[in-house]
Amino acid sequence: MTNAVEVACKEQQGATLRQMATALITAFFEAKMRNAKTSVALYSVRSDVDGAKIVQQIGIRSSKAIVEMLASSPEPFSGDPELVASILLGAVAGVSRTLLESAAPEEQFQSLQGELILFASAYLEACSVRPPAADIR
Repeated sequence: MTNAVEVACKEQQGATLRQMATALITAFFEAKMRNAKTSVALYSVRSDVDGAKIVQQIGIRSSKAIVEMLASSPEPFSGDPELVASILLGAVAGVSRTLLESAAPEEQFQSLQGELILFASAYLEACSVRPPAADIR
């Protein structure tokens, strides 16, 4: 999954925020669903000490790829790229886990992926037009 995210982020450098969001969500979902049973089994490993460390390293790699992709956006971007990457990863991980642990993930795959692309696109676009977080407070 991390490799898929890194490749998608690299390929989308210089693209629009909407294209970035679509590629990121698509890569993540397709990698997770490629072997759904293995993905579900890996959730139980997270509670293990070594599992938590691995998950942390995966998160760092994915976040770095997203930050680099966002930095290449031709659109103005006022969000904190590291915070935005964290929010995106949290959203996609949460939705994909819900999907994978549902009774019929194959039936919900397309609709949840589409909704998450909409969410991520709107969030990234909002980050490009809003004032920096320090100015909002």
